[in-house]
Amino acid sequence: MTREFNKRLGELAHRSVHDSLTADEHAELEQMLLASSDAREAYLLLLDLEYGLAKLAAEETGRQTLTLPEAVLPSRVTRGERTVSQPSRSNYLPLIALTLLGFLAIAWFVWHGSSSQIAQEATSPTATPNEASPNANLPEEPEMRIVQLARSRFFGEPQAFVPGNILDLHHDYALVEGCVQLRSRTGAEMIVQAPAVFNVQSAEQVLLKMGTCSVYAPDGAEGFQVSTPKAVVVDKGTRFSIRVNETGEADVEVIEGAAELFAVDEMAQPKADSLMLAAGEGRVVNSLGEITTGNANQFGNTYRAALPDRIIDFDATGPSDPEPDQLLGVTVQRGGKTYQYDVDQLIGFDLIHFKAGRNSQNLTTPIKQTDPMEGDGSRTRAHLLDQDHSLATGLLNPGGSSKPLVSDPDMTNADLDQRTPGIGIRFHQPVVNNPGPDILFFDLQVVVHPEAGDPFFVSPTHFQPGLHSHAVLRYDISLADRQAHLLSGFRLYGFRQPIRSVEELLTAKHNGGVAHAAPAKIIAVGIDLSDLGYPLGAEVDELFFQDMLDDENLIDPVFLGGLPPTSTTSSSLEK
Repeated sequence: MTREFNKRLGELAHRSVHDSLTADEHAELEQMLLASSDAREAYLLLLDLEYGLAKLAAEETGRQTLTLPEAVLPSRVTRGERTVSQPSRSNYLPLIALTLLGFLAIAWFVWHGSSSQIAQEATSPTATPNEASPNANLPEEPEMRIVQLARSRFFGEPQAFVPGNILDLHHDYALVEGCVQLRSRTGAEMIVQAPAVFNVQSAEQVLLKMGTCSVYAPDGAEGFQVSTPKAVVVDKGTRFSIRVNETGEADVEVIEGAAELFAVDEMAQPKADSLMLAAGEGRVVNSLGEITTGNANQFGNTYRAALPDRIIDFDATGPSDPEPDQLLGVTVQRGGKTYQYDVDQLIGFDLIHFKAGRNSQNLTTPIKQTDPMEGDGSRTRAHLLDQDHSLATGLLNPGGSSKPLVSDPDMTNADLDQRTPGIGIRFHQPVVNNPGPDILFFDLQVVVHPEAGDPFFVSPTHFQPGLHSHAVLRYDISLADRQAHLLSGFRLYGFRQPIRSVEELLTAKHNGGVAHAAPAKIIAVGIDLSDLGYPLGAEVDELFFQDMLDDENLIDPVFLGGLPPTSTTSSSLEK
């Protein structure tokens, strides 16, 4: 199939999903599909993408706007030696749901030129990697690269992205979770939020088919433009945001400077008349390509100046190191600024409470390190969590609750069975609530367990007015992220019965430990004390952690630490 054929097929498939095909276009699409098995393959994959994104959008907004299009294929069409039934909701949505959840690995079908060229702009040809650079000593700057990612997941890409990856031109990227920050060769920056489909046309133009993006064009990047199915926004030295829904309607808002807004015609060409928007102004380009004022509540909450505060990355020793799996440092975004901490800068803690649920495998050490079967009463076992820097030592499978705590946990009851399941810790010095993450939580996750990690509750140990438990549902670095650390191995210890107290942990007898057969990775999440109701500047001495008991898998904490106040940190790297 030619590039023009693919381009036209993408246009007709999109219009068929949105019930906007004319009779002539319907006949044209039918002929294209009947004439080529490759076209039928591409059309079915396009439907997968359209309905998958519509489903994500419906989950985000609570509005379902798409219905299945009128059939354009005969009831059964031969594809090679196979027969393929007419697409139906029952056939597609289960497949899409499974795919987007990550249980099916589906190769991404790339169709060149499937995106409509909405705005015409004269650009120079892009040099290929084999072409000589004007200066052989300087690497060629790519058209568009990834700067940062936050809890992001792309549909159909062969592997997870990391900062520094270069994006292909004229390729549809489907972001199904999180957000990603991009930077063009000209210096323009763009943050895309899921669910979204975008296509990099050049360093000066990005096509946003669906989703939300925020654009910052500094000096030298003027003229950067974002195209949508119904509009084109051209930067005039500004910050602006665009939100495109599944019908192509676009909300455009200028935050700083100015931007020129064009509606496009049915041939995806900019109309002659444009509208210059100044700071604080917004417009809606509806599905008919008409520019309207919209409602006030459509504006003011879309622009994102930075990715969410989070753990960005962490460093640990590798398997060839004499002491593998030792945490060395962590990179964290706090209040929009990036900080790097050595592990020795983190605030340590003492274990003051541990009670498991029904699982009696409550201890782990590195493969080469064994814990004596009989506890000697010293705090050696507690130190596996609260003193060392190893990511292969920890206290596993603490108990939990399906409901968050609303009152102080019981950590002192003489009847051990009546104590509150979970982990209690006391910091060596108070952790001050600053913007962004204040607590670091590292978890051991076997690779066949849930990719997103095990959710948990974190609570105050002493409730006061305004304080409450906080549910951690997603990790900043999950199994799917390339920043997750692959353990060189670990030894798992099973006790005769689940541990009910710190005292019992220090004295109980276990099975001597066995090497765990399945590989595991270390995932991580930052916890903002503001999410527990603490005001900025508040000092926190103790915290309590419980698994959420959403399934049979429980949290396995191997390292926790507090972050020092940002005002005392000298290793900050502002971006």
